[in-house]
Amino acid sequence: MTISPFTPLCFDPYISDGLPCRHVQVWAPTDPILIQVVCDAGESAPFASVASEQTQQSMPITWQTWQMNEDKVLYFATLIGLNEGYYRVYINESGSELFRITTDELTLEKTMLIRYRFKDNRDRDDVVSVINNVPYFFVWRVPGGFKDSGWQFGVTNEQFATQRADLVELYARDYVNKTFTLGGPEGVPVWYGEMLNRLLTCTYVYFDGVRYTRNESEVPTMNTLVEGMDAFVFAQVLRQYKTPVVDEATGMVMMRNVDDEVQRNVDNQNVMLL
Repeated sequence: MTISPFTPLCFDPYISDGLPCRHVQVWAPTDPILIQVVCDAGESAPFASVASEQTQQSMPITWQTWQMNEDKVLYFATLIGLNEGYYRVYINESGSELFRITTDELTLEKTMLIRYRFKDNRDRDDVVSVINNVPYFFVWRVPGGFKDSGWQFGVTNEQFATQRADLVELYARDYVNKTFTLGGPEGVPVWYGEMLNRLLTCTYVYFDGVRYTRNESEVPTMNTLVEGMDAFVFAQVLRQYKTPVVDEATGMVMMRNVDDEVQRNVDNQNVMLL
């Protein structure tokens, strides 16, 4: 069993001798949290549940399945509509880090919603982006944003010099690189930087609905807030993608993974699955 590393929850414990970061992952009730688990064919379906830290009640998660090939089966579910509170997701013996569901506007306005997927299922065998011809986007809500001080202006051009050394612009295209800051005043755990670097390998990446790509081979740079504490702020240089592509129209429609006609209700037994 392999929990897809693109699932936007942390299931792998990070062992460190530093003081733990105080940051708790935040989601809005309307955020679709896509979970994917890849199993060998013939392997039993993993047991999964979402548990409330306040009430200590656990709600089972019902999987949808998709046959990836003769050897692999995908189990997937989308959590949405959870009541406000603190939760953990358990898959067999693995438990996620604590996360919070909130409708507090002051908290959510300091976050950005990142949506990401590959164009097809050929790039990796530990994630599936298209199921039965339907594209599926992962969604990850993170603290951070773009600061005006992080803008870098550039141009791609070709020039011709006349006999009098006057320059003639033959071709020119301007662009802007923007630095995305991941983390707030309390910082974020190190796995946030790892996840950001990983999701930027995807074909389609949207920050609050705007598509960006990694600038060349830039990777997140790490800044330590307090020495001895595992709390960091990451910076990543991105470039906005402005050229529309055929698949993008479909992708934008499917980004929410939720049909507007679906009623987002949760009963006492099962989390809303879509």
